[in-house]
Amino acid sequence: MKRNYTIFAAVILIFSSCVSKKQMDKAIRTERDNQELKWAKMEEKVQQQQREIRILKDSLREKSQWKSQYISHLMDGYEKAILLREMKTATHCLQLLITEEPTAYPWAYDSLAFYHYFYGNPVDLARSTSLVNYMIDKGLSLDKSNLYLREMKARVLLIEQDDTGAVDAFRQLFKETGDYTYRWYELYIEIARGNVKTAESAVQQVLKADVPITKKVRLHHLQEQIQENLGVKPSFLYLKALVQQVKQQYQPMANTLKDALKADPGFYLAAKTLQELRQASQGAIR
Repeated sequence: MKRNYTIFAAVILIFSSCVSKKQMDKAIRTERDNQELKWAKMEEKVQQQQREIRILKDSLREKSQWKSQYISHLMDGYEKAILLREMKTATHCLQLLITEEPTAYPWAYDSLAFYHYFYGNPVDLARSTSLVNYMIDKGLSLDKSNLYLREMKARVLLIEQDDTGAVDAFRQLFKETGDYTYRWYELYIEIARGNVKTAESAVQQVLKADVPITKKVRLHHLQEQIQENLGVKPSFLYLKALVQQVKQQYQPMANTLKDALKADPGFYLAAKTLQELRQASQGAIR
């Protein structure tokens, strides 16, 4: 390999009058040997770095392939668990998934919030909201406009007995979407906290309105782990029955519950409430 010794030679020539040719040749050879040694070491270092880069690339490629297979395994496990209704397994798979890819699967936070909300506690224990809130907050940090997680947040506020916060949240959601689920929960809370006159007027207004049959109300019964997807009429007839209960109008309440069941014979909550009312009245209510 040809090397450029021009600078060194120029320096040597300056002192050529002071040294012999033999000494000058020796000095040139020494400098050349030193430079060759430096270049050899540099080339060896470059080659070592190139080897390390190749090893790193191979390692990353293997890790990427392993991670891809692992994520595929988690997704497969989750889908099978859902089919088998093994909610603890499904929850575990999703939690591992977001550990590996915290932002790649934002829908996972929706699902995990619901699973911890709906399936997260034994039916005979007070419900913990810590994990639900964690998943909600993580999901909303990715998309603050996520309606589903905002709905879950409102439901959790109800569990935590923050009536004012829950009412405000459901009212805002209904205003934005026109989803009668949110209106139902808003008025349900208002009845529960004694604002009967306001709630009764709003319930009657909905029952008189020409609401499309495509509109639905989604109810979650946590203790029984039952979900209902109802028409607006039967679900708001149930609220009317609750208003009558507060007024101690028990026979009208029973009649209203029967009307709700006529509108939807599969209305679980109406059937359950009617049965409890009859048992409490010891046959006085039919």
